[in-house]
Amino acid sequence: MTMVNDRKGFAMPAAMGALVILGLLATAGFYMARQELRIGVASKHANMAVNLAQAGANEVMANWNGYQLGNIAPWADTILTGTGQSGDWSVTIANANNYVYFLTATGTVTEGGALWAGAERTVGIAAKILFVDINPPAALMTRGSVSVGGAADIVGTNTTPPTWGPYCADLATNDTTGIMVNDSSQVSGGKGTVGNPPVDEDPNIVDSTFTDFGNLTWDELVAVAQIEGKDLTPLGTTINGIGPTEVSGRCDTANLRNFGDTIPTSLCGSYFPLIYHGGPLNLQANSYGQGILLVDGNLELAGGFTFYGIIIVQGSFTTGLGTNRVLGSVMASNSADINQTFSGTGEIYYSRCAITRAVLNNSALSRARPLAERSWVDLSAAVN
Repeated sequence: MTMVNDRKGFAMPAAMGALVILGLLATAGFYMARQELRIGVASKHANMAVNLAQAGANEVMANWNGYQLGNIAPWADTILTGTGQSGDWSVTIANANNYVYFLTATGTVTEGGALWAGAERTVGIAAKILFVDINPPAALMTRGSVSVGGAADIVGTNTTPPTWGPYCADLATNDTTGIMVNDSSQVSGGKGTVGNPPVDEDPNIVDSTFTDFGNLTWDELVAVAQIEGKDLTPLGTTINGIGPTEVSGRCDTANLRNFGDTIPTSLCGSYFPLIYHGGPLNLQANSYGQGILLVDGNLELAGGFTFYGIIIVQGSFTTGLGTNRVLGSVMASNSADINQTFSGTGEIYYSRCAITRAVLNNSALSRARPLAERSWVDLSAAVN
């Protein structure tokens, strides 16, 4: 009898095992390669998201819009959005104290389709507002002769304009001088002059007091007003009908007679224009506005004119008949030594809030810059 050796072969199982191992190695290789790719893309997109957030914050600061952002109440905020090369950005602007703002900027990558898009990073930047240095020391600062008669009032007691309380809460409230002049012996009348003290003298008041304002000069301020289209000289020497105007649901800033609205919540409530007139100028007829008014000559208010902000006059300043009111400050050079008279029911009330908001809310005069130290922080982990 012949015996057959029935041994099972091992080649097939070995081959199959090798194929399985090779498959696992290949799969692991592809998986690891994919993970490396995803990690690389994620890292790239994370950097892109940070760059988007930073670009959004930089754009907001470079194009700081005092007209739009100056109406943010302290500790309130608003949001601006935009689009970059690889995604979108959103910047929340919070008002700390009207001088310091905190920007929370978020960048979101949108390129790469459904598989790769969506990286998001958030950064925080503390920014300080830099602005032209106009800091009048009195309700009225001038030179030469000043006569206060009738029911006229020149008051250095710090006054907050009506309805402006929420926008003035964090500003200094110190009272100041009613009339600051180079020679106090030339001030007469003054029954309605109030302040701490009512009248004070500063022999150092000279021409440059009314032409140099920190980093900007009178001529530079005039140039800015003309660029912004607020040169009133073509309207003549007597102008009435000053008041806020609206068009298509927005503030009509192109209208020369629009000086903004003294009600903060109105469409023109955060419009504080820089206004220029070649002088002489008479403003009257129940008009009102706000901002910074520059007059290259004599200025008279008559017939009822109300202004919140700063008035700088290279000539003399007087008030006539009617209730003419300034909340803020008046600086009148009066180099020709004309007798400046304040009669009727003219009123000048010092207002630190009106002065500050007139400067901060003019986009041409205010700039946002990061604090010199520790202005930047990565908030991605805190937000997500």
